[in-house]
Amino acid sequence: MFRKMAFLMVAAGLLLSACSAKSQSGSTLAQLKKKGEIVVATTGTYPPYSFHDASGLTGFDIDISNEVGKRIGLKVKFAEVEFAGMFSGLDGGRFDTIPQLSITEERQKKYDFSDPYQFSNLTLIVLEENKEINSFADLKGKKTNGLAESVQGALALKYGATLVPENGDSVELLQSKRVDALIYNSLYFLDLQKKRPDLKIKVVDQSDDLETAAFLFRKGNADTVEAFDEALKAMHADGTYARISTKYFGKDISEGVKL
Repeated sequence: MFRKMAFLMVAAGLLLSACSAKSQSGSTLAQLKKKGEIVVATTGTYPPYSFHDASGLTGFDIDISNEVGKRIGLKVKFAEVEFAGMFSGLDGGRFDTIPQLSITEERQKKYDFSDPYQFSNLTLIVLEENKEINSFADLKGKKTNGLAESVQGALALKYGATLVPENGDSVELLQSKRVDALIYNSLYFLDLQKKRPDLKIKVVDQSDDLETAAFLFRKGNADTVEAFDEALKAMHADGTYARISTKYFGKDISEGVKL
């Protein structure tokens, strides 16, 4: 009797472990298609990638996500969440993917990425009147925007800067001098030039490494990742990607932009 009970307890433990492992893995493409939708996490506060205008939620990442979903045959549902909570939300299954994430070795250990769909360089932006900051090396003891979990934040910390979390318009942080500099990719600066030509800001440094951004998934999503890759390739081939990027940046950004 004891041996039978022990066997049942072990079997139950294995079942629970399997269920837990399954819950931590990503939804397969077949599961997503059965559900009819894929949930994409976004901040909704990061123009031109994800922001609100009179029409509602819009942006480069929103258009790219919707186009990929259409080609795969899935309705795209967006879950707006602060960046700091995105990874825990993905791990817990609240959404299926996060767009616009830099591909790093550390992240690749835990997550799967689609092929990159954006290429840029990290860019250091200051007010035109600023004479003290001329390179990333000058950030020591200065304040800049970002979170430690982000690539921009990690770069700022590397050079000894203090991070100030963003809460709304990051340019306002710079103009009010609550931060001394902003670190964003080169595409963000292009968008600012296009939308706010009155801003008296300048680029003083850029990283040499090309930063790539992609859709991030929990492990166990091989077929979904493959479907995303095929859709992205088709979008490049038929000119859809160039059309979307020109809409937000004024040019095709498929090979990056060095300012």
